[in-house]
Amino acid sequence: MSDIKGYLKINNTRLYYSIKGEGDPLVLIHGGPFCNHRIWDYQIDSLSSKYKVICFDKRGHGKSDLPIDAFSHLEDFKSLMDALELREITIIGSSAGGALATDFALQYPKMVKNLVLVCPSLTGYPYPPNFISEMVNIYITGQSEGPEVAILKFISNPFYEYFFPSLNRADARAKVIKIVKESTKIFRWNPMWETELKPSPYERLAEIQIPVLFISADKDSEIILKIGEYIREKIKHSKEVTMKDCSHFPNVEKPEEFNQIVLDFLKQ
Repeated sequence: MSDIKGYLKINNTRLYYSIKGEGDPLVLIHGGPFCNHRIWDYQIDSLSSKYKVICFDKRGHGKSDLPIDAFSHLEDFKSLMDALELREITIIGSSAGGALATDFALQYPKMVKNLVLVCPSLTGYPYPPNFISEMVNIYITGQSEGPEVAILKFISNPFYEYFFPSLNRADARAKVIKIVKESTKIFRWNPMWETELKPSPYERLAEIQIPVLFISADKDSEIILKIGEYIREKIKHSKEVTMKDCSHFPNVEKPEEFNQIVLDFLKQ
């Protein structure tokens, strides 16, 4: 069984990646900004028993290099897939990783076999002003008072309560908080450097014709839940599973249930 970890230099940067298992390629994309590939720690062993599982850190996250000027997560992802010679991939994207998965399926439809969107965001979605302003305030705090202060502000902000597993799931909550506390890189580059896909995926979802599984969580943010409703409305053939008593990372809170949902979908 393959078990590879390392770096690939693409597009004038280095991306950290790992590969485990054999079989059809299954790529896991983490969210952001307070996230990295370790959000999938509870999926890799289970899914790699049947598939070749690829994880990576997006530019500016985890172990990957920082951006130094304008760049595209989408084109980084495409270059990574080309370097690893992967085609007909299944993509599982969490949060902002779901947005990137959707972008990729629209831009490179012949490369994608299945799409699993986990509590996803969506490129081009008209987010309400408070959703944007809360994150801007966290970023400004990071610049003025330091990353550690900003991260503690993020964790304690009631607006982001949905991001963290409940106190009843102490291990899952500790896992997410640990990843968030390590995510200081986001304050070391300008988010405006990231370019987005045009025309907007918000306007193009109906173009997606491959099998799509949408995994939602009943205790997620109202905004994320509304994005989910919009995606399901536009991708009418998508299948939905709602994980009960879960917040934004159901794959961390109920990993065995999550893994089985994914495996059952891929069997079909």
